[in-house]
Amino acid sequence: MSDKTIIPLFPLPLVVCPGETLPLHIFEERYKEMIAYCRGNENQPSSLFGVSLAYNNKLYSIGCAVKIENIVKEYADGRLDVINTGVKRYKMNEIYKDKAYVRASIDYFDDEDTVQADKKLVKKALKLHKKLNELIKGETIDQNIPEDKQVSFILAHSAGFDVLQKQRLIEMLSENKRLEFLVEHFEKVLPEIERSEEIKRRVLSNGHFKNLRSSDI
Repeated sequence: MSDKTIIPLFPLPLVVCPGETLPLHIFEERYKEMIAYCRGNENQPSSLFGVSLAYNNKLYSIGCAVKIENIVKEYADGRLDVINTGVKRYKMNEIYKDKAYVRASIDYFDDEDTVQADKKLVKKALKLHKKLNELIKGETIDQNIPEDKQVSFILAHSAGFDVLQKQRLIEMLSENKRLEFLVEHFEKVLPEIERSEEIKRRVLSNGHFKNLRSSDI
C-alpha cells in the first residue's frame, strides 16, 4: 500500500467543496484518534482527511480532502471543535478497515475542461446568488470573489443545495457546467424562496459547528 495515496476517511451526510470551511465537533473516539494522526503529520499529504457523502446507505466515491485549519477548543474529555477547509477532490479506489477509523486509497483530480470560465455566466451566477442571499438574510452582501478562483465552488457554500445536488456539482469536471447548474438552480428556487423554509435553513446553516456521527461503512 506504500505506493498509493491513502488518507483517513470521514463518511458524513454532507458534501464539502474545495475552499469551503467545515466546522466539526469531534466526539467519537475513532475520530479523536484520526484528528490526532492528522495533527501529527502536519504539512504532509497524510495530514489531510477525506469527507465522503454517506447517504441512504450509499457511500459516494467522489469526495473532498480537507485540512485542519484550527483547533478552536479542546475539551477535558478529548472532544474537539475543529475548523477544516476543503482542499481538493478525489475519487476513492479502495477502503481499508485496519484502524479504528476507516482509510481509503484515492486519486486526486481536477477539471478536464481547462477552458476559462465564461465571464457572462460568472456574472449571471453572482447576480442570482446575491439576490438569493438578500432575500433570505434581508441585507445586501458583498461578493468579493477573486477572478482566479473557481466561483462555482464558492457560491455552492450558500446556494441552498441539498446534499445530492451538491454531490452532483463536485463530480462535474467543468467550471462552466457547474456555473450553468448553479444558474438553473437559482432561477428555479428564487420564486419559491418565500414559501420554502428548508432552502432558507440550508443557506443559513453554513458556518456552524456540526456535531455529526460518522456513518458506519
